[in-house]
Amino acid sequence: MNSGIKSFDRRQTHILLICFIVYFCAYIGRLNMSATLEDIMAEFTNLTKAASGLLQTVFAVTYAAGQLVFGTLSDRIRPKRLIVTGLAGSAACNVLFSLMKHYELMVAMWTLNGVFQSMIWTPIVLYMAHTFRPEQRKSASFVMSFTLAAGHFAAWGIAIKLSELLSWRYSYRIPALVLLFAAGLALVRLPGGLKGKDGGSRNVSDERAPLGKLLKTGLVFMLLCCLANGFVRDGVITWAPTIIGADSRTAALIIPCINLLGILLGAFLVRRVKFNIRALVGFMMLAVGALSLVLSVFSGATVFLLALLLGMISALLYGSNPLLTTLVPMQYDKMGRVGLVAGLIDSFIYLGSALAGSVTGWLEQLHGTWRTVYIFWCLAAAVGFVMAMISAKQKSLSEVKRQ
Repeated sequence: MNSGIKSFDRRQTHILLICFIVYFCAYIGRLNMSATLEDIMAEFTNLTKAASGLLQTVFAVTYAAGQLVFGTLSDRIRPKRLIVTGLAGSAACNVLFSLMKHYELMVAMWTLNGVFQSMIWTPIVLYMAHTFRPEQRKSASFVMSFTLAAGHFAAWGIAIKLSELLSWRYSYRIPALVLLFAAGLALVRLPGGLKGKDGGSRNVSDERAPLGKLLKTGLVFMLLCCLANGFVRDGVITWAPTIIGADSRTAALIIPCINLLGILLGAFLVRRVKFNIRALVGFMMLAVGALSLVLSVFSGATVFLLALLLGMISALLYGSNPLLTTLVPMQYDKMGRVGLVAGLIDSFIYLGSALAGSVTGWLEQLHGTWRTVYIFWCLAAAVGFVMAMISAKQKSLSEVKRQ
């Protein structure tokens, strides 16, 4: 992996660094919500857990829908425009969210934030596909995967501290400034196009394969795996601070730290294990299911053990995330469908995330215990494992391409 990074030229290193900073900043403007959900519930005292989970649900639904739209558009228009618009729009949504006095208006604003945030990732994947040669992409993906852990830690750390020192509303105003900085950086430092002198297109086809060919590659089963991934991953991310409790909320910061280990594990397995990428995702989902079952047994454990188990589940899902959102879409470069597949995969992950918001809160509220939630996570992970393994056994992309 290190040899791959050392092989990057100056232009590749520059684009990778800008993409890393941009997406790191994007997380700060969307994961702040889960870190402050307990404080929002405290201010709006009539809110149930199911109703408060609606914030995550509406964000995820519009993010998923946006990925479908902008995933298609990013194959046709300049990706920088989408990235800059998404960051600037998300900054505005964060500021306006912090000013709202009515919960219904806050839901509407966070819905709009999902639209703007959905403009950012797919264009970044396109930059990666056009900038790096196929043999360099695992290394580039490994670097980008650190945005998951770093962005998560920064988003929660900043939001929690601002909420404690000032109020939860500042946990949206300061991130808005970070997003504006990222928008300016992308505007000035990212190349305007993907081809020729600015883009350096590398082994990426201009032909766009029809949807029917994509379906023959096992993509549908992989998308269902992504749905399960998002349900469990964002169930942990959204509710972990609440599960752990407001008095011990800082302990939740152990989760993004453990996520880093999950990303390192994912990178190690990609290099050393001889499974294909989709099968590897499946086995990681199987491990998530096993840990969720353990968590259901120890649901009344100490704060530290809860945070540790939640962190291990999250780490496995974060470790598989770059495989799903970067490496799988870039398998479709010669079919000219990197942007569309990246959008579809992120869309289905966030459809799962949409279920994680309200459904998870509703399950806890219905049974009065988080154990039911953990069992649902176990079942979802099992489904994800089966779907990934079926996808891994479908026709290879090269076989479909030749047809």
